[in-house]
Amino acid sequence: MLRIGLVLGVALLAAGCGGGKPAATQPALFRYDRSAPLGFRDRGQVNRGYPIQVRDVSYASPRGGRVTAYLVVPPGKGPFPAVIYLHGSGEDRTRLVVPAAWLAARGAVGLSIDSAFVHATGPEPADPVKRLERERDLTAETVLDLRRGVDVLASLPQVDAKRIGFVGYSGGAKIGAILAGVEPRIHAFDLMSGGSAPVESFVAAAPASLRAPVRSVLGSIDPLRFVGRARPAALFFQDGLNDTVVPHAQLVALAAAGSTPKRIRWYRADHSLDAQAFRDQLDWLSRELGIHGPTVPGSETGP
Repeated sequence: MLRIGLVLGVALLAAGCGGGKPAATQPALFRYDRSAPLGFRDRGQVNRGYPIQVRDVSYASPRGGRVTAYLVVPPGKGPFPAVIYLHGSGEDRTRLVVPAAWLAARGAVGLSIDSAFVHATGPEPADPVKRLERERDLTAETVLDLRRGVDVLASLPQVDAKRIGFVGYSGGAKIGAILAGVEPRIHAFDLMSGGSAPVESFVAAAPASLRAPVRSVLGSIDPLRFVGRARPAALFFQDGLNDTVVPHAQLVALAAAGSTPKRIRWYRADHSLDAQAFRDQLDWLSRELGIHGPTVPGSETGP
């Protein structure tokens, strides 16, 4: 559906709080030491012959190990707005490099990270509660990695730390909904094809002996609860009327749970959405983050 083009084609070959959410009110699951060293590493540019640079970078995860990412950078000193991108389930940091490059061509920095699920090792536990706890832990780790990504962007001289946004697709949108409730430094969240069922629907389906732990584990990472705490950040929900991956009711539920200000738009498209959705995304982020160009000569600014 996306025009992959030069940027992604080459990339694929490379293989403190403010606002209304002070640290004291944040769940312990999503707190971390912002004073810890970033451990930022830049292994260099992975594409050539294109005016937008895609750089292979990594930084230290608050949970240990390293977060791998692509830093997408326009020419110039800035300071530019910046957007963090998170892919869907079963995908990786390459998934949203092209949309990041489109936005970079308009005058913004992009950071497309690998979720904690990408680097998860070992088999899933056989015990159902242990499986849920593993899901919770990897979700929380990804939220912390995203928050640390804000620290990384804020440390870069070409980034305006007061103008940071987020784009999440599918499973990345679901995690982004949690992030919206705990990270006040992000001012605009675009959640694409993301949905969630109420925790109580899972509790009701569980055996009686497991209902209490299911409620506890899933309740700690409930996107419907956290996305309602995004204010004053702006939310944009983009969903497909023909989505056969995420049930329609779950798409509706997540959008309905979001705080205001928010925008909801439905497309006659499937789970991957369509070119119009990406054009709307680029225009919305440009307005919310004050991305005014000028556009980078020789680069694509949208689908």
